Amino acid sequence: MQRSRQFQKAGRLSRYLLIFLTCGYPWLNSSAANTLLVYDLIPELFNFLRIAPEEKEDRAKLFAQSIIELHPEIYDRPQTFKTDTAALEQYLNGLPAFIPAIKQIHARFQEQYEPILTMFLKAFPDFDCSRARVYLMLSLFRFDGKIPYDNPHVLFLGLDGLAKFHGADTRWSVILTHELFHLYHFQVNPLPRNIDDVELYRLVWQEGLATYVSKQLNPDASLADVLLDPRLAQEGPRYLPAVARDLVRQLEAMDDSTTARYLSYWRGGQIPARMGYLIGYEIARKSAATKSVRELARLRGQPLLNLVRQQMQVLATGGSEN
Repeated sequence: MQRSRQFQKAGRLSRYLLIFLTCGYPWLNSSAANTLLVYDLIPELFNFLRIAPEEKEDRAKLFAQSIIELHPEIYDRPQTFKTDTAALEQYLNGLPAFIPAIKQIHARFQEQYEPILTMFLKAFPDFDCSRARVYLMLSLFRFDGKIPYDNPHVLFLGLDGLAKFHGADTRWSVILTHELFHLYHFQVNPLPRNIDDVELYRLVWQEGLATYVSKQLNPDASLADVLLDPRLAQEGPRYLPAVARDLVRQLEAMDDSTTARYLSYWRGGQIPARMGYLIGYEIARKSAATKSVRELARLRGQPLLNLVRQQMQVLATGGSEN
């Protein structure tokens, strides 16, 4: 117990010091809106690794005490995280293989974060950083980046997920511009109070527009880079008409199974997973020919549904308006 208390004290100290190192000193900035607060929790992982016992159950319990229980604002989401002892034992058994990549990704974030944010603010000067929070954290291999719908002003960046799904060469500029745009999008176009009321067409649009913005802000990135999926970029275009014909009939669906069919990842199917991302990207790309991205970000309700339906019908025929 004493060792755990010492760990918590050291973890909090390193975390808050890194907030200032990462974000700069707010009183030196010309505007508080340009200060994005970053909570860096990865030093807690390194502290844990230095003192963790060998025995699996004790190791899992210390991990729960020193990381999971310290951050209920993150991990108190049973629909996302499994934090029982057995689940944590399994997670910790697979974690060591990814520690070198996590260290590299963490170091590169500290080097690249400020210029990426500067680039993003140049493109979206009305993004209010002071309303947003970013956590560098462990997703328990559940995701790479995620904005929880119960708090759309918070960005979780799971460095373990980035390491596992994308490797040590994760392109921070692509990841961050995509996720920062989601934060911006939810500021200028808030989600409904009841998140179960978000229809499929809006989810496809959100992901497609964020992917398009990431491509525009990273012109050297390939489609595979911004989709984070080489197979989807290579094989997906040939399936666009067939998937669009199916999806256009379900644009107003709100059930999880339909959403997962188009936006979740799976392995081994004939059609690449997450086709909704590619369809949304194509719709955003074509729509940007006549409207600015900031205009597109503010579309909602019937006008957005009409645009998505019209463009998806064009994709379903295999044609193009642009």
